[in-house]
Amino acid sequence: MKKKITNINIIQYIDKNNKSKQKEKIPRFCYHEYLSIAGNCRMCLLELNEVLKPIASCAVNLPNKGKIYTNSSLIKHSRKGILEFLLANHPLDCPICDQGGECDLQDESIVFGNDKGRFYEYKRSVKSKNFDPLIKTYMNRCIHCTRCIRFINEISNISNLGVINRGKNMEIGTYIEKMIDSELSGNIIDLCPVGALTSKTFAFNVRPWELYNKIESIDILDSFNSQISYYLYGNKIVRILPSSKKNNNWITNKTRFFYDSLNIQRLYSPVIKYINNNKLLMVSWKKFMII
Repeated sequence: MKKKITNINIIQYIDKNNKSKQKEKIPRFCYHEYLSIAGNCRMCLLELNEVLKPIASCAVNLPNKGKIYTNSSLIKHSRKGILEFLLANHPLDCPICDQGGECDLQDESIVFGNDKGRFYEYKRSVKSKNFDPLIKTYMNRCIHCTRCIRFINEISNISNLGVINRGKNMEIGTYIEKMIDSELSGNIIDLCPVGALTSKTFAFNVRPWELYNKIESIDILDSFNSQISYYLYGNKIVRILPSSKKNNNWITNKTRFFYDSLNIQRLYSPVIKYINNNKLLMVSWKKFMII
């Protein structure tokens, strides 16, 4: 008689039902709650007593019976090996990376990784892409989690972004040189677990650990009224992200990047343009009202 299988996968069950003080953390790079299952990073491996090999907890439904081991010696060894392969071609530029301080690869390497590596060959080099005017790409850091691809295909409903080549030549980008024409494209910045996709407007401005001043608000630029967080550095808004209290909801590019208009290209006084020579002349408000 076959066992009944639940409709929830193992990693979802552990995330929702772990009520202990020291919550069991299942590492993941490709898994996301609102995207389809890929199972290609293999970081969420767990051991099931009735299965000979480790299983990907994001791609296997929770069985009704059986014991699950999340921290056995086999799982620890597997995670160390996976991280070693991921770091084999990952550049060592954390001090200049905009993702530094909030990088999933940094966090997982410290907790689950090894203290040494065995790869001393040259790292591969991948050309950075230019597929969005607001997204800065550095594809040498990409670990091929495919979160960005799944978001663009499933949420934005655009098929511009995909995987090119195979094996060590695998790259993520547009098949031809084309821009991602989507009002939601900025969300892949939040989805990227490493520094491959970052914000051009936020680049080299401030470090994440300096943004301790956060204001919770709502988006007033559209009718969705999404919950957002304003991050301040001094008295200036330097970043806008979806609020962590609302389960990573998506926000539009207009909401994410409109704060630039608060700091630059502002008109502090009226300007008159002369038709003859196209010159601009600043005038007072009183004179402007008379004109």
